[in-house]
Formats: sequence, C-alpha cells, structure tokens
Amino acid sequence: MSEKINKNTLIERKSDMVSSDMDGETVMMSIENNKYYGLNPVGSRIWELISQPISFESLITALTKEFKVNTGDCEKDVSDFLLKLKEKDLVNFSNPDYL
Repeated sequence: MSEKINKNTLIERKSDMVSSDMDGETVMMSIENNKYYGLNPVGSRIWELISQPISFESLITALTKEFKVNTGDCEKDVSDFLLKLKEKDLVNFSNPDYL
C-alpha cells in the first residue's frame, strides 16, 4: 500500500535521525539504517519545520509564505519530497482522520 498525504496528514521526523546545519544545508544520518543524507536549503527548511508534528496543510502554508511559491506547485513538490523521505524511512506520517 502506498502512502497518501492529505491536508490533515501529520508529518514528523523519525526520532533516530541526527542532523546538523552546514552553511544553510542539512546533513543527516539515520542511526537505524546507518546512512547519510544531504538536503538543499529548501529541503533543510522543510526538515526544520517537521521537527515537531505538523499538518501537511500548515507546512504548505508556511512554505508558500516564506518562499512566495504557487500553492499547487508547492503541494506537489513537497508531497513528492516527503514521500521520498518516507520511502527512506526518515519521517513518520499519521492521519488523524483515521485515528
């Protein structure tokens, strides 16, 4: 079953992630899978915003204000990015609609 993201989906970093800022970019290590990852400045900002559970809708609102980007484009790009993070087991999703 593939993951779905809707406006109420809560996104949060996995607790076993170690990350550090290096000149506006984030370098992360997953203790669980023993791999390093790097994020560009936009990915780094998303990583910062998901340090605590945040709804997809709130995340998009924050990013569209900060980066002056079209909401539709932001939703698609951020959803794709988050699904890649989920695929690598770096984030958790929960859907309060189904809890």
